[in-house]
Amino acid sequence: MPRTIEFVSPVNLTQSKLNVESVIKKSKSLHGPGPYSLKINKLLKKKYNFKTTLLTNSCTSALEISAIAINFKEGDEVIIPSYTFITTGGSFARTKAKIVYSDIEKESLMPSFDQIKSKVSKKTKAIVIVHYQGFCVNYLFELKKYCIKKNIILVEDAAQAIGTKFKNKYLGTFGDLACFSFHHTKNIHSGIGGCLVINNSKLYKKSLFAYDKGSDRILQLKKIVKWYSWVSLGSSFLMSELHASYLYPQIIYYDKIINKRKSAYEGYLKKLDFTNKHFFLVKNTTCKEYNYHSLVLVLKQKKYDNFLEYLKKYKIHAFIGYIPLHISKYGKQFLPKKKKLINLDKIFNKIVRLPMHSNLNKDDIMFVSNKIKSFFKI
Repeated sequence: MPRTIEFVSPVNLTQSKLNVESVIKKSKSLHGPGPYSLKINKLLKKKYNFKTTLLTNSCTSALEISAIAINFKEGDEVIIPSYTFITTGGSFARTKAKIVYSDIEKESLMPSFDQIKSKVSKKTKAIVIVHYQGFCVNYLFELKKYCIKKNIILVEDAAQAIGTKFKNKYLGTFGDLACFSFHHTKNIHSGIGGCLVINNSKLYKKSLFAYDKGSDRILQLKKIVKWYSWVSLGSSFLMSELHASYLYPQIIYYDKIINKRKSAYEGYLKKLDFTNKHFFLVKNTTCKEYNYHSLVLVLKQKKYDNFLEYLKKYKIHAFIGYIPLHISKYGKQFLPKKKKLINLDKIFNKIVRLPMHSNLNKDDIMFVSNKIKSFFKI
């Protein structure tokens, strides 16, 4: 039997470790921002054409800054897909925003344009589009135009999507705000970390105040005010210099890391991408450049419990996608009674994420694929 095949295996570059050691030895502020934070911001803007970037201690923090900057009033609504990670909802639930869930399409596991538009009302202040699996919907340009016309703020939850491009633009450049994750489960990471991209200059100052604990310290640094003070909601959201030093080399060597993921991803497709009555793969059909973040298998009949237990017997660590927010203990309060999300209710317990990372080899892919075929007797 081969080695344990982990669900994720974080990138572990020697240079990242050397950077951390160097920062510690210099005995300067480990808090940041410092040289590595500044270099990362500069590189991200150059590489992906982001307008303004703030490195954060998580993608959750980036989402929370977004919610604060948007400044929801009582009754204002934000539309989010129910099929997303908890903090996509939680970050907005902490404000005065009223959460409105959208359903998803079975093929992409993301909302259709019509599903989103059907939820828009006069009270809609923001729409959050989640780039699930690092994929994107095929109507991003239309959605952006729609939001501008309706005076709605567009937020990209791009936690899984660093480096993915739709047509001629990278994800993270479509929304007024965009939120990325550098958690250790992502393609590149700082252990835990994230980034907020601000493309709408009207939201810059509010985002910056929230980012720096709700203070206007930036105005003091620019000598606009003599003393900084508490001016908004906020928290300690910034990424430490230690984390930034670990992340920086991975951005430099991003293409090499992605090529390894691409090899694993395409290996799965060669073994499992065929028509059958048991499952289908959720594949990229819209992205010009894909970051190969994950591979999702949707069962057509069976629920995932028995399947996951079977894989676990062979030391294959696969997991479910998400428990939809609208059926979770806390999140169900935001779905009105008698309202249903028909597609999601039918499919959520048939979605499985397979092991997918840059440390998988051909033997691993072969072993996992053969065990999947064996389970379904293909």
